[in-house]
Amino acid sequence: METFTGPDFTKDPHPRQLSKRGWSLIGVTALVFVLIYWLVVSFYSSEGASSFESATNINKSGIDINFEPIGLSPDTSNASFRVVMSSSDARISDASGRAVDNIRVTVSGPDGSQEIRIPQGTAFGRAEVVLGVSGEPAQYPLDSYSGSYFVEADFYDRQSGGANETKGEIPINIESSGAINGWDSSLNVVGTATPSLILGAEFSRAFSTKLFALVLLALATIVSLIALFLSILVLSNRRKVESALLAWTGSLLFALPILRSYLPGAPPIGAAIDIYVFLWTVVMAFIAVFFIAISWVGQRGAELEAVHIQDEASTNAT
Repeated sequence: METFTGPDFTKDPHPRQLSKRGWSLIGVTALVFVLIYWLVVSFYSSEGASSFESATNINKSGIDINFEPIGLSPDTSNASFRVVMSSSDARISDASGRAVDNIRVTVSGPDGSQEIRIPQGTAFGRAEVVLGVSGEPAQYPLDSYSGSYFVEADFYDRQSGGANETKGEIPINIESSGAINGWDSSLNVVGTATPSLILGAEFSRAFSTKLFALVLLALATIVSLIALFLSILVLSNRRKVESALLAWTGSLLFALPILRSYLPGAPPIGAAIDIYVFLWTVVMAFIAVFFIAISWVGQRGAELEAVHIQDEASTNAT
């Protein structure tokens, strides 16, 4: 039975037709590429989604609040939401959609509270709130973030001393729409014994971000391993050192840090990918340059010594 031995590099390259084995290899490669392409496109089409669940019943009265996630900053552990408010309750808004009394919506999280005030006679509108999230950016690109917030609304009166006095709580309904580019978000609402509600938010990086980051990490590792393997060949005098090889391996020391900066949403230096992958790719690249430089010095020295011996032999012969 024949075995696939690959091309014979000892022969000079020349044009020739592909064999049946070559066509079979091309066909299998094409099928694998189509399968991988289909899988990537399928996962990509479902990324960036935003899911919403509510364990509470919808009240016809009260204030309707739509929480739309619009941004996430892992470096500062903050998530931004656009809060859109409306009401069809005659006790809260008039026919033109303006508040019949002073209203405030309070969103409380582990990092503090934020108030959205709707003075009497003004229209319900939208506002942006920045809320804290918890997560570990060092786990990039597999990092995820979550937060839990209390949302409540009430009528208030402003006293002469500047304090605001609560006049009564207002039922609220929470919905969510929209998503953050590059992130999959999931929001859920849980009721409490009071009219206030608990909003939970979870964020994870989209499929394309994870795929792109992991592919770049794999490429950096493979290229560094190739450079190290070639350097071992020339160090053991199995291959001849060429100036292009020395230049290529030297350029890796500058290309790898640039490659890291291409990672989507790259975290600061010190993340897990640096300790487990990038640090060692740079070390391998440096070792490769060191080995090839030593080999170049040794081989060039041997060539010069051979030329010197030949010149001496020619001189003595004459």
